[in-house]
Amino acid sequence: MKEMFDLLNFNLADFIFQLINISIIIYFLKKFLFQKVMTVIDDRNVEVNNIYKDIDEAWVEIKHKENKYNDLIVNIKDEKDKIFNKAISAAKLEKDKMEEAARTKADEDLLRARKSIENERNLAFEEIKKNISDLVVLGAEAVVKKEIKNDDYSSMINHLVENLGEKYE
Repeated sequence: MKEMFDLLNFNLADFIFQLINISIIIYFLKKFLFQKVMTVIDDRNVEVNNIYKDIDEAWVEIKHKENKYNDLIVNIKDEKDKIFNKAISAAKLEKDKMEEAARTKADEDLLRARKSIENERNLAFEEIKKNISDLVVLGAEAVVKKEIKNDDYSSMINHLVENLGEKYE
């Protein structure tokens, strides 16, 4: 058992010497190493905080640009819709103008055609009158065997044509 106590033998001089050595080591570590390590750690913390701050600022800027971009997209879509609706309105107006012009031209052409038909009808009617009057004169001459005077001839033809015209109209 003594051997055991010899191992646990406490020597005060060695203990004090070890205590001084540890104190010196702690002092030098604290003075030269810990201070520099703490300075490096503090600098690194500042760098990391700056990096996080820059990341946060960049994130805010990205969000701001994203919102701006989305607003631009909405504005572009609205502008596209306005331009499209304006073009449709212009096309409808142009279509209406073209339809109105076509209707006007068709009405004018129809009026001209009716006038032309009326003129041709009147010409044909006048020619029929003339032919009838010639036939009547020839028939009357053959029956009467004499020549009819011009005034009598005209009044007789007009009377005949007026009566014929009423029947066929």
